[in-house]
Amino acid sequence: MEESAAVAAPGPPLARLRKGYRGLDVRALANIKVEDMALAGGYFALFWLLAATNISATGGIRVAAFASAWLGIAVLGCAGVLFRRTAPSAMAWMCSLAVVGFVLAGHAGAFVLAFELFFSLVLFASAKASRLAARSAWVLAALLVLATFALTLSVAGTLTAAVVAVVTLLTPVEWAGNLRKANLLTESESARADAVHEAAEQRLLAERNAHDLALEQERAHMARELHDVISARLSAIALQSGAALQSGAAVQDPHESLLRHIRAESVAGLEELNNMIRLLHAGELTETMGKLSDLPNLVAHYQRAGTSLLFSNTVPDAGHHLPLPLQTVIYRVAAEALVNATKHAPGQGMDISLTQSPAHTILLRVTNPLPDGSGGSTVPRNGTGTGLASMHFRAAHAGGTLTAGPSDGQWIVLLTLPTPHCTEANSVTAAAPAATSSQGAIS
Repeated sequence: MEESAAVAAPGPPLARLRKGYRGLDVRALANIKVEDMALAGGYFALFWLLAATNISATGGIRVAAFASAWLGIAVLGCAGVLFRRTAPSAMAWMCSLAVVGFVLAGHAGAFVLAFELFFSLVLFASAKASRLAARSAWVLAALLVLATFALTLSVAGTLTAAVVAVVTLLTPVEWAGNLRKANLLTESESARADAVHEAAEQRLLAERNAHDLALEQERAHMARELHDVISARLSAIALQSGAALQSGAAVQDPHESLLRHIRAESVAGLEELNNMIRLLHAGELTETMGKLSDLPNLVAHYQRAGTSLLFSNTVPDAGHHLPLPLQTVIYRVAAEALVNATKHAPGQGMDISLTQSPAHTILLRVTNPLPDGSGGSTVPRNGTGTGLASMHFRAAHAGGTLTAGPSDGQWIVLLTLPTPHCTEANSVTAAAPAATSSQGAIS
């Protein structure tokens, strides 16, 4: 029983052959390259031509059964060429059997197919199989030369065998080895380039993170400074003005309205400052005062402070239907223009007008006479220009434009903003009063 089992069990060569043919699955067939099909067809045509011209390869070695079956041997070898890339192990066995068959048939195609066999194995097989094929080529070349010399004892025959061995076995091994090294070098350079690119991206990301961290630390520092210095001073002003208003003497004080204005402004400024501190700390900004409904109160504060100020708003619905970001831009630009006017042209009257064009464009115009001795300068004196830069930034951020400069003895700030045109806004506009205006002057 043991002997029969030993006979039935396939030996190592048959096991390798079976393993090689297992690689011929559907995926290998689907991945066959067009150039490999063309190469196999070219080899088949060459084998047919060699058979038709009766070119012999092995002299006296010619087995009639193999010679008559050369067509099947050629088909087997060409089928193996098809799998040179997708299944090198199967190709090795198919082409090896075909080479042996051609040798026994005395067909010259044995040399051509042997060349392709070792070339494809060294170039496309695994690293281990490639090295094994290269060593096998050298061993077979040496055996071929030695066997020829031993059988013929002819120097000419031995030299011929050596040339055939070099051309058929060693040349494809050397050629394919160089191509394989070039391919590996190309892949290595590509991987190195990818690694360098990835390292550059990681470095850029690290620099951005460091920059963001520095900004975060700077924001935290600014928030602390604002809270500890400016906020404390505004709180003191609010507390002192509130205490003055609550005292009995404040009731008889003719400047009671001024104190109330100071307190209201300091409380509002403190609230907005706290919002900015929260923004610097957490990046979250709560809703602050900046609506068009607050603009008349701002004008009234300046009027009560003794500023001659005219204000008109002819925007339908007083602009309450406008988006909140747009209202905030208008309010902030108007407030900054009033601050600049009272700072650089004290005692001069001011005029604020807010209108809407038929093309749904909002126009804010703030004018005041130039102070004496300004000479029509386009840059306010005793200023840093930060206010103008802030107004330009707000206008550009909202998609509008802002101009500020002297014209005919007046300093004019003109803000132009596009507004979204929607049905709801038009319906609200039609139902709202056509215009609202508020004006006053206190000498």
